[in-house]
Amino acid sequence: MSKINERKRIREIVSVFVKHGIKKGRMNPEKARQALEELGPTFVKIGQILSTRPDVLPDEYIHEFEKLQDRVKTEKYEDVKAIIEKELGSAIKNLFAHFDPEPIASASMAQVHLACTENGEQVVLKIQRPNVKEAMLSDIALLKRLMKIGKFVPQKHVIDFQEVVDELGRTMQQELDFSNEVKNIEHFHKNHKEASYIICPKVYKEYTTSNILGMEYIKGIKINNVDELKKKGYNLKDLAKKLADNYVKQIFKDGFFHADPHPGNIFICDKKIAYIDFGMMGFLDKNMKNKLNDLLYAAATRDVEALTQGVLRMGIKKGEVHIKTLYSDIEEIYNKYVQESLQDIDFPQLLNEMFHASKRNNIAMPKNMTLFLKGMMTIEGIVAKLDPDMDIMDVAIPYIKEYFILKRNYKQDLIDQLENIYQLSKYGLKIPIKTLELINSALGGKLKVQIEHKNLEESINQLSKMTNRIVFALIMASIVIGSSLVITANVGPKIYDISFFGLVGYLSAGIMGIWILILILRNEKM
Repeated sequence: MSKINERKRIREIVSVFVKHGIKKGRMNPEKARQALEELGPTFVKIGQILSTRPDVLPDEYIHEFEKLQDRVKTEKYEDVKAIIEKELGSAIKNLFAHFDPEPIASASMAQVHLACTENGEQVVLKIQRPNVKEAMLSDIALLKRLMKIGKFVPQKHVIDFQEVVDELGRTMQQELDFSNEVKNIEHFHKNHKEASYIICPKVYKEYTTSNILGMEYIKGIKINNVDELKKKGYNLKDLAKKLADNYVKQIFKDGFFHADPHPGNIFICDKKIAYIDFGMMGFLDKNMKNKLNDLLYAAATRDVEALTQGVLRMGIKKGEVHIKTLYSDIEEIYNKYVQESLQDIDFPQLLNEMFHASKRNNIAMPKNMTLFLKGMMTIEGIVAKLDPDMDIMDVAIPYIKEYFILKRNYKQDLIDQLENIYQLSKYGLKIPIKTLELINSALGGKLKVQIEHKNLEESINQLSKMTNRIVFALIMASIVIGSSLVITANVGPKIYDISFFGLVGYLSAGIMGIWILILILRNEKM
């Protein structure tokens, strides 16, 4: 883009937002959506991406941006034909027995045509619009120069708009290269080889480049078209169960999930659930899955302290964090659910409120965690329409239980007996919230201490005793837990069919405990 055109586009962007009230601070979600639609395909796509990110925008903007529509003209057939022939290196009449010049779908980045091969197979061709890549990336570059617009968006102290725009640029580049979507489809297919009721489109490599994606044509009934599904004789409860079970598996087992599972991307075809559009996927690595499971476990056990700790471990600090306030906010949220039974708690909604509380306290959630939450809430809505009596968390709980069984490496029949030991090892020795707030203040250089030199030596001795006791208690707890693992693993020499090393560990821990207790009672140097 030339300097003249660049300045012209900047003036256009600014004038549109000013027209819709941004300068006077009167921009509301509806006006923001109208501004994005007026600015064209790039900004429509930005809004659509942001509608999946509750960590970036408030709920009212999210809901409004979900209404964004691609109002773009379809490309002329001659232009589409030229792109196909250039990309695939052959005349269109030699590639297909039939090619429908009228698109079956049209969006800001691409439009979709239906074709038929010589073998009679129906193929969907997703064709990138000419010059769209250059136009979109140019707009993103201009946005980076207009970061002052960020001051009109709520919670600006939590959101790094430079980071958001950079991420939007990366997301667009990925979606504009169709080879990335091919990799996503192949990864998804590999993860579902054993699931006979889940399908995704087959990719035709001979009709695929970075700008064209050739896929199997999947024709079915939209997952939310309940009336049509009933007419065809489908068991809606069975569909709800399969959909929920599969999506939970994508998250908790695969760590690779469809990040935009709205009804337009899920169809029922020949008694199978078919996913389409793999441009946006979510990833949860082992570390993030562990943090998510810990958070859900804390919610299930009604442990507000552990919930707060979980948010702190998972989140990204974007400013000063008042841990006491965060704790109070999370406690207030959880108290709304305290009268409900565990089965009645809406965990996705609970997590959504907690993530909003973390944002108010300058803690941003990782992108993939917000994609998980958005996806879960979307699937939850679809499941509720298919089977109002079903709770998606009933499906998720077995995966969470399996995680803790594997993590602890305990035998199933000893889990209940060892629960207290596990709680001690995981939560019993954590730093209390107020102490953690004190430490954070110290690390931030904001802690002020007044020292009065009275009996300093005696205080130091007392502190030394406390430290020694804590160290010995930690060692003792570690020995108890280690011995429990050895006994349940059933390894080494045995006495009365019990591991000798485990017994020695328990005995050592017991002796240490008695010794510490005696020294404390005698008030000796321990």
